Amino acid sequence: MDYGIETAYSITCCGAPVTQLLLDLCNEPPAALSGHTEDRQYRLCLLRCDDLIGLAYDKLNTFPFKDVPTCWRRLYTDASVLKAVFQISILITEGCVLGDGKADRSRPGDKKSNPLRAHGPLEGDGLCLPDWESDIVRTLDTTIIMTGAPGKDRRSLIEDILNSLQSIAETNLNNHADGKTFEDRRSGKRRKLDTFGIDDAFPQCTNRVPALQFPIQRANSLSLSAFERHLSASKNGPTPLIITNALSHWPALEERPWKRPSYLLGKTFGGRRLVPIEVGRSYVDEGWGQAIVPFRTFLSDYFLSTPNDGQEVGYLAQHDLFSQIPSLRNDISIPDYCYTSPPQPIAGTPLAKKTIQRLEEPLLNAWFGPAGTISPLHTDPYHNILCQVVGKKYIRLYGPYESDKVYPRTVDQWGVDMGNTSQVDVSAMENTAGGVASPQQQDTSFPLFKDAQFVEGILEEGECLYIPVSFFT
Repeated sequence: MDYGIETAYSITCCGAPVTQLLLDLCNEPPAALSGHTEDRQYRLCLLRCDDLIGLAYDKLNTFPFKDVPTCWRRLYTDASVLKAVFQISILITEGCVLGDGKADRSRPGDKKSNPLRAHGPLEGDGLCLPDWESDIVRTLDTTIIMTGAPGKDRRSLIEDILNSLQSIAETNLNNHADGKTFEDRRSGKRRKLDTFGIDDAFPQCTNRVPALQFPIQRANSLSLSAFERHLSASKNGPTPLIITNALSHWPALEERPWKRPSYLLGKTFGGRRLVPIEVGRSYVDEGWGQAIVPFRTFLSDYFLSTPNDGQEVGYLAQHDLFSQIPSLRNDISIPDYCYTSPPQPIAGTPLAKKTIQRLEEPLLNAWFGPAGTISPLHTDPYHNILCQVVGKKYIRLYGPYESDKVYPRTVDQWGVDMGNTSQVDVSAMENTAGGVASPQQQDTSFPLFKDAQFVEGILEEGECLYIPVSFFT
């Protein structure tokens, strides 16, 4: 196996035995396994990779993520890449599909046919059966999500492997399906929706749209200079602004529409790519949790299935999706507004007491949730431009002058500073679906909240919202 591994300080900090095992696994075949058949060698190497991944995983869960020593993130990454290589090697030795146009020899339902498969095939997937790709995708995506894939060229190496696998799967589909190309199936030409087994549209939202009392200021196709003037217009600091027709050039709106589930599935390897989601109504609720699931499962369980009473909400929130799946990054662009420099806070204002972080480059994250998804009232340490691609979103904002009236939290029982999040459940105060307390209970507990001034708006597809730093949203 032609795979080099860096032996820089960050890796050797895992200890000499661990480093040596990782280096030994890079040999082809490992000297200690030379007495076994090729297939057996690869299987034993898989076990050793799992041992290293398990060791690194334990270390990742010993510290807060920001304090995890880099060596353990590097170990998790390199062991996962090696595991994927061995998984592919086993498939080659067994004659499974790997770009030669031959069908996988394994038979659906035969437990011995594919030793790598931890889960059954995706029914009606149309990409390849049995679903050998999902196991390799799971290995590589998990390391991206868990560690960020540190190390020289590791991220690009993982992306190259994933792109190659998807290309193979698309070739297999073209060779063995009903004569249609993969692009035909994605674009809708003679396309039946059962290619992915789902409807090719998101359900229409039936939630009540609140009547706006104090609407956010709106501006159409605002120029960069006009936006900069807006930032300095108020003596009390920048104010929220909805900018319409700001994203009309984004392919994600029409040319490569994210409103079509089939397009998103095609960009995520038939929905095999893993995504981290929050499960529960709000991250401050009891019972809230997190999970890493295939994108297809995320769509089918939380967007496209018939909602049941008491069904939990699944929410992909503040995830660096475009770094994980660069092909989706090509469907959007960073608004020029993100490159402006808001004025310094005025002395005597609430913002003047805060340290506002400056970024060299804009941070880029994605939020993706079904109808009814909420975010607790909170504030961020940066100025934000929130861009709406699919659907619409009701947003309410409280300025920094109202901070005391929204009752910020303190340090929680685990020692986490929650001061950026309000104790008030706004959905309960407004008697909207899902509130955990009655309006009367909230009003008694937080009497000043009813006097807090706010602005609100409905953010439509193709619009963006400027959220000044320290505004509770």
